[in-house]
Amino acid sequence: MKHFFFFLFLLVSSFIYSQNFNIKGKVVDASTKEPLIGVNIIILNSNLGFTSHEEGKFYLEGKIKKDDMIQFSYIGYQIFKTTVEEILDSKSVIELKKKILNLNRTVIVEGLIGKEGYTPASFSKVKRAEIQNDYTVQDVPEYLSYLPSTTFHTDGGNGLGYNYLNIRGFGQRRISISVNGIPQNDPEDHNVYWLDMPDLLESTELIQVQRGAGAGIIGYPSIGGSINIITSPFSDKPKFELSSSIGSYNTRKYSAKFSSGLINDKYSVYAKLSKIMSDGYRDNSWIDFNSYHVSAARYDKRLTSIINFYGGPISDGLAYYGIPKSMINDKKTRKTNYITKKEIENFSQPHYELLNELKLNDNLTLNSALFLVIGDGFFDYDGSWSIYYDDYFRLKANGYDSTKIPQNALIRAKVENKQWGWLPKLTWNHDNGTLVVGAEYRNHRSVHWGAIRYAENIPADVSPNHKYYYYKGANDIINLFVNENLSITESFNVLGEIQLAYHKYRIYEEKYLNNKFNVTGLFFNPRLGLNYKFNKNSNVYVSFARVTREPRLKNYYDAAESSGGAVPQFKQNSNGSYNFDEPLVKPEVMNDIEFGARYSNEKLSLNANLFYMMFDDEIIKSGQLDRFGQPITGNIDNTIHSGIELEGSIKFNKYLNLIMNASYSKNYVSKGNTYIKYKDVDGLKVIKQLSLKDNTIAGFPELIMNAVIRAKYNGLTGQLSAKYVGDFYSDNYGDKLSELSRRYNGLVDYTDNKVDAYFVLNFMGSYDFKINNVLEKVKIFVQVNNILDKLYATHAEGGDFFPAAERNFLMGIKLGF
Repeated sequence: MKHFFFFLFLLVSSFIYSQNFNIKGKVVDASTKEPLIGVNIIILNSNLGFTSHEEGKFYLEGKIKKDDMIQFSYIGYQIFKTTVEEILDSKSVIELKKKILNLNRTVIVEGLIGKEGYTPASFSKVKRAEIQNDYTVQDVPEYLSYLPSTTFHTDGGNGLGYNYLNIRGFGQRRISISVNGIPQNDPEDHNVYWLDMPDLLESTELIQVQRGAGAGIIGYPSIGGSINIITSPFSDKPKFELSSSIGSYNTRKYSAKFSSGLINDKYSVYAKLSKIMSDGYRDNSWIDFNSYHVSAARYDKRLTSIINFYGGPISDGLAYYGIPKSMINDKKTRKTNYITKKEIENFSQPHYELLNELKLNDNLTLNSALFLVIGDGFFDYDGSWSIYYDDYFRLKANGYDSTKIPQNALIRAKVENKQWGWLPKLTWNHDNGTLVVGAEYRNHRSVHWGAIRYAENIPADVSPNHKYYYYKGANDIINLFVNENLSITESFNVLGEIQLAYHKYRIYEEKYLNNKFNVTGLFFNPRLGLNYKFNKNSNVYVSFARVTREPRLKNYYDAAESSGGAVPQFKQNSNGSYNFDEPLVKPEVMNDIEFGARYSNEKLSLNANLFYMMFDDEIIKSGQLDRFGQPITGNIDNTIHSGIELEGSIKFNKYLNLIMNASYSKNYVSKGNTYIKYKDVDGLKVIKQLSLKDNTIAGFPELIMNAVIRAKYNGLTGQLSAKYVGDFYSDNYGDKLSELSRRYNGLVDYTDNKVDAYFVLNFMGSYDFKINNVLEKVKIFVQVNNILDKLYATHAEGGDFFPAAERNFLMGIKLGF
């Protein structure tokens, strides 16, 4: 009988303690409450294992006893163990504490990445899970173009090669762009050359896009907004991935990447190699990009160190001139590229970074970023127009045969850049908020020269080393800021910042003309924001910022075109020399007022933001392109940019969600003039001042709308993306162009300056699965762009319109080991 009771006891115990439990939960960072994706979750002493997915959520199912121990582990965090019963009692929210500094946060000091409901600014985030879901070959501008008030355009038409990003209509020269907190805007030109960082998104952990005046804590002064890209490709366990894709226009991508996982609880290594090739949509707009990214990290008790090395040698066919608008709707002619096959580019720009974060104590943290960027390359371009200038190549001036004038010339322009810098930041988390004090020093030096690569009828004794222009450029940058986000009460916080930004431009060692000058500027940029949080779901904010930003070095003097008549833009003395203390070009000054409101819960998110931006001496486009297809710009007295941005998302269920945003803005000249050239009735050339008051500013669409609907089910993912961009103008004459052209003969050489509104629909589909224990993850995907096969232009400068590609596709496979 006693054996019967013992057997009955075991049976009852087994029934009580070994049941099928379904446990749902969420894993978050204990301090920031940010969800953690990819956390390893295992039932100890069993073969059951899981990972947290989107928004840190997890789902456990199987034969689990209430007293079973569950272990949660994640790279850079303390291992957490608990019982099933305790999870059920804690409402299934697991908070992991940092064991050592989290790799993903190494360069992210407080304030660099905004906090929803707390930071008084308009911003969006794109996290690694989303990037892994829908990134294929597209460059950063195209990938981000579905965020509020964001558009992109590309020279070649298919999103590869030279790409440009606009936020609220402001071009990327006026947006502060950084990788791991390190500025990427060229110190002389202000542009960002995305093609010199190919396949960067493959190694990206997080992207934050902030709209409006950029804060000093985020980077160098910016007008349209700021973009911070965080690369943190490390994994908590060893991984190896191979991928291959092929698509329209002979587009191909091959890549391999490796993660070591956490070695001896102290080290981690990541490496990626990839190659992207395409013939391009437009004629001769081919690309051949090679990409590498190597990162290594070491974790100590209070210090985390990361070394990054990334970049890639690239070559491409140039396509920086547009086509007449009449060709946009013609499938036979819209691919036309007026640049020849001989006009190519080769460039390499490796980035070296040493990132450190030192925990001085529980409340005080020191961040440091040391970096070095070395750029070296050339581009060859057509110089057949040189015959219309008197001695453009300065051959006569150097004693060569003056009877021979080079024809059909091919010019090689050489650029060598070297930039290094240091960005330290000290963060103090005190009882009522966070104080960040930081600095930035950047040292930039460059060499520029041009030579004849080939020409007909060139004097026989012209040396291949003959440089018809040569000069050196420099920019020294010092940036200091103090940023405080102070909690007055639990519901009310104030953000205040003061930034001092100093720069010193130089041109020196100019051959032939020997122009030599320095231009310095010291700008004071204050910022104030107020945020009130009604509850955990809703808040309102208001902010004011004043930003002053210097022109490009080229605005002061286009030394590469000195043989074509370009002169320094400074006041002249009575003897004809230049007064380099009085530049004619001015820094632009903006006062930005923003008001916003947010509401968010687990299923619904709504954001609204109003902005009013007032400029003095704004640097705007003129509607003309320079020799290299770049917009010619200049100051205008006063301008206004105002608008509203709306954003919302809804999760219908765990399978389906919808994201939508829209923005409407007015962008016009409130006071300002331009000078026009035309021919009078007698055919004589006349220069006249023309008022642009109340004219719409070139390049700013009034209406932008985006919608993305995404469905997921059992490894299948489908995403449909829609984008609408309203009309905008290619110059500052707006709807008055026809009238002005009739009045002023020869004003411009085109008749239509409107980029017509366009609507485009894209699709992305994928299937994720695994094959036994051999392949941890297999992903096959297909991407179809411009499903409706619309013929449209995404951008224009004056009479140069840039076509977008017709319907095109990409398909591929990823294998994870």
